[in-house]
Amino acid sequence: MGGVSGADVNVRVVGAGETAEALRKALARAGMAERAGAPVAFVCATDDLTRAIAMRELAQAVGPIVVLTSDAALAIEAGADDAGSTPDEVARRVAARLKAPRVAREDAPTPEPAPAASGKRDKPLILVVEDDEDARMVLSELLRPRYDVDAVGDGETALKRAAELNPDLVLLDLFLPGMDGFGALTGLRRHSKTADTPVIFLSAQGDAETKSQGLSLGAADYLAKPFSEQELMARVDRTLKLSAQKEHYRALAQTDGLTGLPNFRSFHARLEEEVARAHRYGHPLACAMVDLDGLKQINDQLGHAAGNRAILALADAVREELRDTDFAARYGGDEFVVLLPQTNEAQGALFAERLRKRLADVSEQAGLPVHGSIGVAAVTSDDLDSPEAAEDLLRRADEALYNAKRSGRDRVEVAPVEH
Repeated sequence: MGGVSGADVNVRVVGAGETAEALRKALARAGMAERAGAPVAFVCATDDLTRAIAMRELAQAVGPIVVLTSDAALAIEAGADDAGSTPDEVARRVAARLKAPRVAREDAPTPEPAPAASGKRDKPLILVVEDDEDARMVLSELLRPRYDVDAVGDGETALKRAAELNPDLVLLDLFLPGMDGFGALTGLRRHSKTADTPVIFLSAQGDAETKSQGLSLGAADYLAKPFSEQELMARVDRTLKLSAQKEHYRALAQTDGLTGLPNFRSFHARLEEEVARAHRYGHPLACAMVDLDGLKQINDQLGHAAGNRAILALADAVREELRDTDFAARYGGDEFVVLLPQTNEAQGALFAERLRKRLADVSEQAGLPVHGSIGVAAVTSDDLDSPEAAEDLLRRADEALYNAKRSGRDRVEVAPVEH
């Protein structure tokens, strides 16, 4: 099982007193502790939730806030990402949120990894693009105490390095040999990996027209030479903070607040990508739709907080069965969807059956009747020529799920292959 090792996990406990101490002990039993540096999650009691939200914003962190409470629904409605009724359950919920997917499954080969955003860095990476060697060296020396730095001397090299490194910020001189700064910025915006990378122009030409042109092309800021070290660091720091905030809100917009999984919007973007990739490389692709059985009865008999715990338990079970390149999302309500690259019909059915059986263990642990019906559909690369291929795959998985529900629930149904 891949994941973040306990020694690396920094979880901030917000609050004081016996409750906070109980949370710390529970986290320690789960291999997590408060450490120096940016926390990857926050835990607190209900009374400290507002403070925890403020601390997360101040730290510009994107990790989950997990609350100790007997009313999970109320805590989540108030802004928490997750909740547990005991300190140990809070620790389990944090671990589940931070858990990485499985590396491989026995029934399917490990697919080639899909392109992904750059991983977490210890320090932001800044790409300096400056043709003057002395100026390039000075800029690098000024920045290195606080940032990782890579430096190049022309626009074409800058585009290649930016695509390779995916920097957090580009400091871009306007006047460069060959391709000038405007051309380099246009090139950055055209590449999917660097389309959103913030850029600060550096130029001795600080007239309003030149600044306006740079900003209209998408530069985040414009720094006129000569500038002081203090001004440079202030502009860089401001731009990085704004970029992190923008990324944080983008992540929130693509994440389901209850389970922490990607949401409906994020899934549809990934579906199109996986269909295109499967067609390009000649790989099969499977899709599984999972629906929680009996959620209405749980809500009616045990309350909506119990219903939310059941949904969370199902989400955790789905996470446990994923490979690195699989993609799961909450599709809406109590329905989840999983994309399985390089997976054929038989392998998709095995995945679904294993997930269904895992829910029996989850049901016992949660003390709730957590069972699921699962529909599976798969396509070969030859079936992906159609513009409607993505929606057809999803439709067939949904029809198979409906058949599983109609045939008695708590079962797997596989859609017949269409020719």
